[in-house]
Amino acid sequence: MREGNTNSIRPMLRTVIVTLMLVLSLAATGQERSLLSFIATDSAIDVQLLIDWRTLHKSKSTRAYQPAELVIQPTQGAELKLKGKVRVRGRHRLDICSFPPIKLKLDKSSLTRHGFSELNEFDIVHRCQSGDQYEQFILRELLAYKLYELISPVHLKSQLIRLHYSYPDGTKAHQSSYAFLVEDKEELVSRLGARHYKPSLVSRGAIDRMELLRVALFQFMIGNTDWYILNRHNLEFVGIPGHNLLVPIPYDFDYSGLVDATYAAHHESLEVQDVTIRYYQGWCHSEEEVEAALQVFREQKLRMLALPETILGLNERSVKHAVNFLNGFYSVIENPQKLRNQIIRHCDMWPVQP
Repeated sequence: MREGNTNSIRPMLRTVIVTLMLVLSLAATGQERSLLSFIATDSAIDVQLLIDWRTLHKSKSTRAYQPAELVIQPTQGAELKLKGKVRVRGRHRLDICSFPPIKLKLDKSSLTRHGFSELNEFDIVHRCQSGDQYEQFILRELLAYKLYELISPVHLKSQLIRLHYSYPDGTKAHQSSYAFLVEDKEELVSRLGARHYKPSLVSRGAIDRMELLRVALFQFMIGNTDWYILNRHNLEFVGIPGHNLLVPIPYDFDYSGLVDATYAAHHESLEVQDVTIRYYQGWCHSEEEVEAALQVFREQKLRMLALPETILGLNERSVKHAVNFLNGFYSVIENPQKLRNQIIRHCDMWPVQP
């Protein structure tokens, strides 16, 4: 009788142990999960940012951090309230924008309290000025980030949000607008198991040539010249497992022809007046190397041309502009003469350092 009871208890005990291990495993996984991965969705997340907006604007020259509270409404689950701080970032847009770009730094204790990892920094990309036109520029720039995801597995993640501007007391500061979050480099290297490389200058011999070629072709595709290798301007460099040399990752695309913002311009040394006129800035490569790097662009053509339609909030005019602009790129790479003249032979033609 006693032996029978023991035999009946053992399966129950094993079930309890397995269940407990599963719960503990899920809890551990939850603690390691980043906030950005938790809120990831194809739709827009409602985010209320409560700060003293007047003080933030006055602190543009000092880049001083201001106390902030972030209220996030995920697509599923309860509302999240997170303490943190923000400051302005960027250079040129500080002078021309009423709404400068923002660096957000959340309290790590606030994140861990909700079961998230301590990856606490994000860039908030939002409109430069008020009005629908500037909101469209933001959505076009988000499109550029999403396009690069189709080109390279080594990219910065982004998340569309509906940003609600509020003062600390909850009163409305500005009209709500589309914006997006960009993954910080610390989360990037954590996600990829990589290491971040951030010297003031980058040696040419330290960079993976073929990876840089892919970046240069992408920048040409979106009509962007606002990047520079040696001083890491709008480029992150990371060491990736399986790569002997550094892999470049581009960001900040608002000066591109794809976005075509009213304030955007090529570098003055290029003597090209219109950002919708492409200018290739890659290193010199053989025709075989360029063709190999272009393979992924050709394979992803249909997905790229369909992507503008999937960006929430992008209006008909912006979709048409994006599709036409991308088709312009394909008209170059699908024409052997244009490919040689505008890319293969048009190499090592950098502007002066930004």
